[in-house]
Amino acid sequence: MLWRAIAVAAVLAALAWAYHLWADHQREIGRDEIRVEWQADKLARAEQNRILLMANAKTSSDLQAAADKERKVLHEQNRSIGLELAESLKRLRNRPDRPEPADGASGVPAVAGPSRPGSGDGACTGAGLYKADGEFLERLAADSKRLQATLRSCRATYQRAQSAWNSVTPSQP
Repeated sequence: MLWRAIAVAAVLAALAWAYHLWADHQREIGRDEIRVEWQADKLARAEQNRILLMANAKTSSDLQAAADKERKVLHEQNRSIGLELAESLKRLRNRPDRPEPADGASGVPAVAGPSRPGSGDGACTGAGLYKADGEFLERLAADSKRLQATLRSCRATYQRAQSAWNSVTPSQP
């Protein structure tokens, strides 16, 4: 009977050892499956990131190209405004200088131009302005044109950047 007990114990030990080996093998299979899934997920994320980076690089280069083109247009407009200003100032060269105020006067000279002060008939066109006043107004108008051109350029660049930002779908980081 002792040999039967030893045989049963040996069989039970063999079964326990076999179960242990089988369970360990199953764990290794599970680990391999998880590892394969993890690697596949990692590769899918890397590919998605690569695609997003390529799209981002293309969008950035498109925005930069558009900004460069807008900058060239702005520089051309500013050059044109500068040329117009130079031509206007050249035409004002023959205008009379503002006379000095007479002794005891308020320091403000009489109004230049053909119209009577306060007539309100619209006859005051600036054609009779003194040289300094005309130059001031021409420079002020040129500065205003430059600011308007810069504002238009800035708004166009902002609109392009905003539309590029809005084109990114919510699922993308």
